Order: sequence, then C-alpha cells, then structure tokens
Amino acid sequence: MKAILMSIRPQHLVNILNGKKTIELRKRFPSDFRGWVYLYCTKAKPYLCRFFGRYFITDYLDPEVKDGLVKNGLVVARVWVYNIEETITINWDTQTQTLSEFELSVRSCVSIKDLNNDFVDSKAIDISKLEIFDKPKELGEFYYYKKRLIDCGMDCPPYFDEVKTQVRKAPQSWQYIYIEEEKL
Repeated sequence: MKAILMSIRPQHLVNILNGKKTIELRKRFPSDFRGWVYLYCTKAKPYLCRFFGRYFITDYLDPEVKDGLVKNGLVVARVWVYNIEETITINWDTQTQTLSEFELSVRSCVSIKDLNNDFVDSKAIDISKLEIFDKPKELGEFYYYKKRLIDCGMDCPPYFDEVKTQVRKAPQSWQYIYIEEEKL
C-alpha cells in the first residue's frame, strides 16, 4: 500500500498530536493523494515530549527525564488524508475554495500574516483519523522502491528495475513509502 512519510518540526507536530491543527500547509504535495501520511518528528530543538497523555515542546531537557519521553527523530503518528485543496489569493487574502482566511488560519495554526506572506499558492492538506503510536517507529521500519538501471549485455536493451530499499534518512519535506496492509 502506498503511503507518505512527512517530516514535521516539533513545534508544528505538537499541535497535530494535541488535536489543535487539522490542516497542514505545504508548497509541494501530490494533489491526487488519498491515504495514510506518517509523521516524522525532526531532530531539531525544541524537543517533543509526552507527559500524562499530552504533548508539549521544551528547549531544556532535565537529565532525570526517562528514556522514551522524547520523540524527536522518530515516526510518532499517522493521519488519514482525504482532501487536498489549493490555496488561492482573493483581495490579498489567502483562502481555499471551501475555507475562509480566518478558518484556514485557525485550522492550520498559522497566523493570517504568515498565510498571506508564506503560503500563497500552496496546498491545504485536510487531515483526519489521527493515530498516535504507543511505541514510535524508527525510519528503518519503512521502505520505498528505488529504480535502478539493469544492463543485461549487448543483445538486449537496458531496462529499469525497482528495488525495495529501507528508509535511512528523513525526507526534506515528504516521500512516498510502501507499507504492508494491516490485517484485521
């Protein structure tokens, strides 16, 4: 099953995990994609932590904090993407066909000023079905298919083959991955 692995900074991911952010804005994202998006928490500060079921970010880590609380550098959740809209600018206001500037700002946790400056001509990814993993996943648990050129000699033309490759490095923004369908 085709899915997407998306890198998100901790300060934005905390809003998704706490249910405050229901729209992710991206300059580039496939418009026709419908399915699971796995959320990778980047390694940069601030640190994403979980305490009593709530997520928060902090710049300082107490040495007494037990292992497992910090989620940076891990895939912590997945969301279902069912609707993707283009943002448009009307009279200096950035909005979508169905969401006003104010609604887009509230649901994406982005100020109206930043919407109008940084997110013109971007995609509004409507997220739902948030599933937070009890045990965050490592990047190595995911795979993608990489094309490689096969040259079989003088008698046949070269062709491309796809090789199942383990994800070793976080994507800059997002990348396609393939997951096995879960058995119910």
